Formats: sequence, C-alpha cells, structure tokens
Amino acid sequence: MFWRKSGVIVLLCFLLFAFTACSNEEAASGGSTDKKQKATLTVWIHPYVSDELKGKQNEVFKGMGERFKKEYPNVTVKFEEIPWANREQKILTAMAAKQGPDVFYLIPDMMAQFADKGVLAPLDDLLGDYNKEDFDQTSLEAVTYKDKMYGLPLLKEVQTYFYNTKILKELGGDPNKLPQTWDEFNTLAEKAVKKGYYARNYEGGNTPNATLYPYVWQAGGEVITKDGKIAINKPDAVKGFELVNNWYQKKMIPKDSINTVDHLPLFLEGKMLAYWGTGASLATMKEKGFKDYAIGSPLKEAKTATFGTTGMFVVSGNSKNKQLSAQLVKSMTSTESLEAFNKLTKYVPPRKSAASIYDGDKDMKILTEYAQYAKPGVIHPVSRSVMPQIQAKLQEMMQGKKTPKQAADGAAKAIQAEMDK
Repeated sequence: MFWRKSGVIVLLCFLLFAFTACSNEEAASGGSTDKKQKATLTVWIHPYVSDELKGKQNEVFKGMGERFKKEYPNVTVKFEEIPWANREQKILTAMAAKQGPDVFYLIPDMMAQFADKGVLAPLDDLLGDYNKEDFDQTSLEAVTYKDKMYGLPLLKEVQTYFYNTKILKELGGDPNKLPQTWDEFNTLAEKAVKKGYYARNYEGGNTPNATLYPYVWQAGGEVITKDGKIAINKPDAVKGFELVNNWYQKKMIPKDSINTVDHLPLFLEGKMLAYWGTGASLATMKEKGFKDYAIGSPLKEAKTATFGTTGMFVVSGNSKNKQLSAQLVKSMTSTESLEAFNKLTKYVPPRKSAASIYDGDKDMKILTEYAQYAKPGVIHPVSRSVMPQIQAKLQEMMQGKKTPKQAADGAAKAIQAEMDK
C-alpha cells in the first residue's frame, strides 16, 4: 500500500520551498505542554486495512485519542483519513497554505524529502523521555535524518517469500528446507517453469523499493550510500538488475510483470510457486482460505536483506502546538497503542514491549524474526522523486531495449540529475 508514483515533482518542489519560506518566519518552539491546555489537534491517517476492517481501524484510533485525553482532558484529537493516492501533493498543498494537520503519517524516503525542505518539526527537543531503548535500533534509524529525529515509529513491514507447498513438493522441494540463496531459488524456479508454473510474482508497476532495491542490497550493493554517493550502477548493484532481467527473459515471472501491480490472484489460483509479499498478503491468503503455504526467508547473494518500510507519525512544522503534538505522537506510539494498531493491521510493532502480540501466531512470529533483515528504503531527499525514472529504466531493460548495465547507468544519471536540481 505504501508505493505510489510521483507525478507532480515540479509542483511538490515549488510547494516545499513556498512552505519553507513561510515556516522559517515562525518561532521554532511549539506550544506549552500544560496538562490543562485547551487545543484541537488534527491527525491525518490513511486506510491501513481493507474496507471490511475499516470499523476496527476507527476503533483503534478512537482508543488512541481517548488515552491522550485522559492525560490532556482539554485537548480534542480529530482523526481525518486521506487516501494513499496523491497524499504528498495533498499534504504539501495544505501546508503551503498554512493549513493541514498537526500530526501526519510518513515513511522514511518521504520523511527525508520533507525534512530536507524544513517542512517537519524535529522531535529531539520536544519529546523528553519516550523510552527510547524500547524501540529497535533500525526503526529509530528510519525516522532520523542528518542526526535529527523527525518521527516516532508506528509500524514495521517486512517483505519475504510465501511458497505454495503443493507446487513446492511437486518440484521436489522441502517445505522445511526453503531456499536461502539466489542459486537455490533459481534452481527451483527453472523447475517451476518446466512444469508450467511461474516461479514468483513481480509487480513492476510498484516502486523500486519492492521491485529492485532488495536485490541490490542482497548482492551487497547500495542505491545511494550513507554519505550521499550514487552507487546504483556499481558492479554489486548491477547484479540486482541482472537478476530481475534473468527472471523475465526466462519466463520465471509473468509477461505483464513490466507494469502490473498485483499478482496475488495468480498465486492464490495455484499458478505460481512463490509470492513475494508482506503480513498484509498473509492476511489476504487467510481471508481467502488459502492454507497450502510456507513462509521462507528473504534471499541472499552476498547477504540476507529485504525491504520493509517503517511507518511513523511526524509533527508538522506548521503546527501551532508543536510540543503538544509531539506528546500526542509519543502517546500514539506507546506500547498499548502499537499493540492495538499492529495486531489489527498485521505489521510488526517497532517497540520490543509490544512484540508479545504475536506470541500465539506462528506466522507473524516468523515475519517478526525476518524484520531484522529489513531496510526502510533509501533515505535521501531525492529518493522519492527519482523512483519513476528508475522504474522506467527497469521496464526498458525487461523489454530488451537496454542491458542491465545500461539500465543501471541510466538510473544513476537520473539520480544525479535530481541531485543537481
């Protein structure tokens, strides 16, 4: 649910600069955290669950608001749901007009983009004690940009393989000994194709977070290094392009993999050996009554790695009640709040104290274990804006118009062009 195309880059940049010019004139400090303070705080949220579970999601957020009101009885918290589509434009448009929410939801690559333009309020000096040690280290790294923390983690996602055990056994595989490496998976993939199955899904209409970056990381490469250097066309990273190209040219993935966004129906119909998915995919499988699956780990070439975003709540630089909003963020990411939210949505709670929600759920315990391999994406100001260009290079490669190295070089040039703006 978290990947969307960025088709309004010029407008977003204009709005970011416009907002920064306005917000820099405002005082950096927020309002008082006097427990008797009167205020209305607006929180923008998204549909984190299916329509069938919408009522339960509303109950979870209602509970968050009620818990905060016990501590701040004169504060009203308003939750407003906005769609995933075009959310960046909606948020930035509202903020440039000095409107919009006090608190809203972001993922790491968007956070870096927003923080770089001064749209967010750093939380370091606003929070006080938030039991930092209870958050796992990777989730805190995902909410930090240039040594400043801009959010508190709400959820962690992990992408990994779900295998159809009937097909696996037909191919001579063992559900208790699933592939760990590229070579092991590709050996099974070749057998699957010979039997008339697809090896796995590949939803090329989604962002490179899911369609490329995990394989770059597994090969030991990077997209952009921590010190801001472009690495997507270095030898290790090119191996990720080569892997995807190999899958497509050998028909291990469906023909429409270039631009589709959903292959789960093919997996559920028994036409695919493995599905690369998340806890949300698992929930859909169970809703559909699909039981013939086994959960495998993310693969490795040089190292085991996968993509898994960290969702966070942030405070708007536009808020007139920044300190109070920061306290709300702390409350909404407390152990009790994370337990309720993640148990419903089937994400991994970023607080160690909330991990027990899956003690009786074998499948989610496995996904929680694999979260240690999850990277939250590329945390850099251009990471969102360059995604469509990288996606286009991948598609050209799959169509046979470019070699993997040419596609990687094209992606590197696109990143450099964004950095130079």
